[in-house]
Amino acid sequence: MKRTLRRLGMGLMVTALLLCGAEGLLRLLQPDLQDVRSPLSYQETPGKIYLSGKAPGSRVYTTGRRRLATDHPAGIRVLVVGASAAYGEMFSEFSAFPGWAQRYLRAAAPDQTIEILNLAHGGMGSRQVKEMVSGAVRHDRPDMIVVYSGNNEYHEIRALKAASDRYDPQGELLRRRMNQSYLYRQVRDLVAPAEDIMAPPEGITWLPIGRLDVLVDDADRKLGRLLYREHLDAMIAAADDAQIPIMIATVPTNLRDHMDNATPGEITQEAENKLHDLGQNVDKLSSAEMIAQARLLESEIQTEGAQYQLGHLFLRAGLDAEAHQAFEQSEALALRPMQADKYLRSQVLTATSAAGVPVCDLAQVMADGSPNGIPGSDVFIDHCHPNADGLQRLGRGLAQCIAREGLLPGLTEAEVEEAANALDAQAPDPYRLDHFTGHRKIPGLPQPTLADPGTALGATQQGHRAFVEGLYPRARKAYARAKELGAPAGATAVNQAHTALYLLDLPAARSAAKAAAVALPDDPDVVQLKASLR
Repeated sequence: MKRTLRRLGMGLMVTALLLCGAEGLLRLLQPDLQDVRSPLSYQETPGKIYLSGKAPGSRVYTTGRRRLATDHPAGIRVLVVGASAAYGEMFSEFSAFPGWAQRYLRAAAPDQTIEILNLAHGGMGSRQVKEMVSGAVRHDRPDMIVVYSGNNEYHEIRALKAASDRYDPQGELLRRRMNQSYLYRQVRDLVAPAEDIMAPPEGITWLPIGRLDVLVDDADRKLGRLLYREHLDAMIAAADDAQIPIMIATVPTNLRDHMDNATPGEITQEAENKLHDLGQNVDKLSSAEMIAQARLLESEIQTEGAQYQLGHLFLRAGLDAEAHQAFEQSEALALRPMQADKYLRSQVLTATSAAGVPVCDLAQVMADGSPNGIPGSDVFIDHCHPNADGLQRLGRGLAQCIAREGLLPGLTEAEVEEAANALDAQAPDPYRLDHFTGHRKIPGLPQPTLADPGTALGATQQGHRAFVEGLYPRARKAYARAKELGAPAGATAVNQAHTALYLLDLPAARSAAKAAAVALPDDPDVVQLKASLR
């Protein structure tokens, strides 16, 4: 009997060793798990990060701010990838937060040439951003890549759920967990090949994501978080393999002043009444009593709308930390999630900590400057797109993160803070495009009144507005008209240089930047603009 048991144990040990050896070999030979394929056409990304420009030694990046750049940076070049919130939806390159970060760093380090190129593109989820990072490390050599992604994580899942009868989140979660074993994958594919349930069916016309009524459930959310973490890990690994520094940012959202009124979630009438009664008694309860009463209700009010209401009750009671938690829970319970949430932000923190790469906690930066530590309409246009003040705040935070990581030798966070304070204290030049914080038409927000178009300032403002709307030929004409009407030569040359880059006219950009540097020799943005176009 003992001999039989000994032989059985030896056999099991040898089998385990063989299986471990096979698993290790397969991990070396087949390192990639199957990925999702988006059914949304606007989420398609090009294979290469840039294309050659017409002028020798120039390139045009294929996503985001499609402006001309030189092939070889004159100094430090940082690429920012993400979606519309990073792009600076409705604003120009200069008032998007990467533009503000560039301006703050240039002011803090005037003797260094710094470029922060915004490659973010509207609608992208982390899978598409992962492809951007992959393209950047294969075809480019930036000094750093900054990732700001997390608002669009459920677009693909909702689209698949809307039209694919193969979509099964529970099955996909199990499959992806099992697929961590490469040996299992080989056996599975040999014995029972599975259908690709994460691929879109053929012949389907897809609606814009805003018109998809399909809702998410807990399994969808778990799958979305798992995929997000996989994509973050893949970005970090790709950058590490290429030895290019990468920084991942947490993504802030409008916690205080946004809730999806179309799908707030349903609670019982009894719970609704209890929440109403709690609101009636806010001013009569102590802080401890308020928290205790809310805890008794907790299990009955797990919907977006109920938690949002509870957050505002906590604010009325002066309980900021509890309010913040309720607002975060409200966001995480959204049935049509259109922004990052606390679970996705947590994934950023754990992924960067596990890999030992820097994180820029921009969600905390946004919270620190908002009333009660809860971002709302003070810094957001809507659910996730920052307004002009929010973009500026994020830009300052990113500049400090970049300084903290030592990308610019000798530059400290304190020096960035000092330079930013001095810059913010200066009145913006209304003639300068790179000082302009105006926006496209935004419902509910008034457009500033323009000066008389027959004046130098009015013609300049027309150029600014045309630039923000992407009408670059019209902007060029407006700036030429402003020059004829006596607009300041230096500011006009700056405007003409930037516009020429978007018209993909490198000789014109270089000529205008040179003229601007002659007129404004002490302005670090102008000096570094000229240097970056060498």
